[in-house]
Amino acid sequence: MVLEPEDKASPRGRDVSATAARYACYDVFDTVLFRRVLDPTDVFRLLHGKLRERFPAQLASVGEDAFVSARHLAEVRAREGRQETTLSEIWDEMSWLIDEERDEAARIELETERDVLFPNDEICRDIAARRAKGDRIVFISDMYMPESFLQSVLTVHGIMQADDRIFVSSTHRKTKHGGDLFRHVIDELGGEPARFRMTGDNRHSDFRMPRSLGLKARRYTGHRLSNYEKRLKNIPGLRQFPRSILVGSVRSGRSRHGQRSSRLVTDFLGPASLLWAIWAIRRAEESGTERLFFMARDGFLPWLSAKSLHDAGFTRIVPRYLYASRYSLYFSSIRDVQTDLQWIFDQKGELSCGKLLRYLQLDPAKLCPELKAFVDRYPENAPLDDEGIDEFVTVLANSSCGSQVSDTAEQMRAAARAYFQQEGLIDGPPSAIVDIGWHLNIQSALQSLLPESPMRGLYLYLSETRRSAVEAGHAEAMIELNVAHPRITLRPSLWHHSTVAEHLFGMAPEGTCKGFRFDAEGEAVPVLQDMDDAEVDFKQAIGDEILRFAKEWGPHFMHGFTRSECCAEAFRALTDEYFENPTRESLRSIKDSIRKSEEALNDGTSALVTGFQLSDAKRAIDYIRRRDGDKGTAWLAAKFSLAPPPFNLGGHFIRKIRPYLG
Repeated sequence: MVLEPEDKASPRGRDVSATAARYACYDVFDTVLFRRVLDPTDVFRLLHGKLRERFPAQLASVGEDAFVSARHLAEVRAREGRQETTLSEIWDEMSWLIDEERDEAARIELETERDVLFPNDEICRDIAARRAKGDRIVFISDMYMPESFLQSVLTVHGIMQADDRIFVSSTHRKTKHGGDLFRHVIDELGGEPARFRMTGDNRHSDFRMPRSLGLKARRYTGHRLSNYEKRLKNIPGLRQFPRSILVGSVRSGRSRHGQRSSRLVTDFLGPASLLWAIWAIRRAEESGTERLFFMARDGFLPWLSAKSLHDAGFTRIVPRYLYASRYSLYFSSIRDVQTDLQWIFDQKGELSCGKLLRYLQLDPAKLCPELKAFVDRYPENAPLDDEGIDEFVTVLANSSCGSQVSDTAEQMRAAARAYFQQEGLIDGPPSAIVDIGWHLNIQSALQSLLPESPMRGLYLYLSETRRSAVEAGHAEAMIELNVAHPRITLRPSLWHHSTVAEHLFGMAPEGTCKGFRFDAEGEAVPVLQDMDDAEVDFKQAIGDEILRFAKEWGPHFMHGFTRSECCAEAFRALTDEYFENPTRESLRSIKDSIRKSEEALNDGTSALVTGFQLSDAKRAIDYIRRRDGDKGTAWLAAKFSLAPPPFNLGGHFIRKIRPYLG
């Protein structure tokens, strides 16, 4: 527990009976309960939205910032001449805005507060431990809200029980800050001050003041932001409320570490997936798009977030999940084996006869005589040079195996088009596909397969080397990777960490789509690659946590991120911060994911969070020998990006020298 040492000496030096009751006292806000927003005044921004819906005439000309200032000033004025004020008195000061409906406005404010409050697991466990030892639990708060309201919130969350007591300054007109509320608690409950132990976050009210009165006291510091959260809080250019919601969602994971949750989700994947989904929704709303197709598997996590928002009624944009892969689309597009196999030759790594046969779905034991004679001249995994590849294509095109490939592609193409027809991608309402992006290979393959349906894509990032609009259709991204000059412009972290992004966002509990077929009922279905059960279970658990995160935080993110530009700014800040300084707790989940993953994304994926080894140095030298320095440094950057300290310093060094090696 993040607590300062307990004061064990009583200034009054009273002799207390060993049989006397002991009282464990707790502050409420920022100790027992946290808000989903960082600053208490951010609640007023949520309140402003609800009041505008309830009283549109009165608040039509009052903006959000003006309302927050007015509400804060009303609280200051209501407290003048008093130790503490009440919510009713605060709204009396707001009579100029809402006169006859002040009670209703106060009720809506309490409802808003209830929506943003959640329990701090760390303190809740401490309360349970103290209760088990026989201590009586007492909640003490300096707050203008009614005592009955705080009691109901604590009871609903299972924190307060029938024998517990609560004392709130607004009810007793006494405060912890002045010490009178502590004196009242002692007089009310009886016993010596040394039998009371106070736990709270405020240095004066919860620590120094109770100690001066003879109570034991411990200061709780878990409400403070971590370094990671502080850096997110300082995002430049982002409005106060969106920044408050983003950091609040990250802090909630840290305060709930007792629950079955992954810090990878709360520190990064949860808010990142939600921001990605909301950005796509906002762009769809702004452009008149009615349906979003999130592409398997990289779109699985944001699809869960978008589906949660749609099901809860926060958007009319319909999110769909579309099974497809670059391989399945390119294979379905084969019509002439002599001209339509370039996508195979563009694959990374060297091509061998065995790899070519796997790409073309040809059984080595059932090859035609001509192709078998060619294949027998080479070991299965021996790399082919350009002449060998050209000869392979010529032999294939003039053999029955070539016809077999064309027939298989035609059957898959028919099933693929039927599947896309069923899903509404053909002849459906205006739609867009949502994917990670980079080179637009998926979109260009879809456009080739469905020429009658103009394609539109919404992506995380797009490279300056992406396919043209003529070939792929319209596309836009949250982050454009077309920096003019790397030495004078700060590149986004996604530019350095595309491998890591693919690994993290690719946590879908299903294998890659290998093609399409018609089932026994004549319905077109995707064919998915098998996955190990352990990998499926792990990624399904991540998906379940993403869904829970979206259900809890989606309404607040939708309220805070009202424009697509705001989503893009927050997403870039989040990815820049996380990829440069990942939290140590979340690295454990990434290690588990890599250990369970059988399907490597590309070179170095299986070593993303391990220390640098001699074999890594050899691989980097091999890249440089092949005069592929940019690829080598890209791999090294991914290698170091999520490595634990001090190995992650290697990534900073690589990013410094990379512009000079290109």
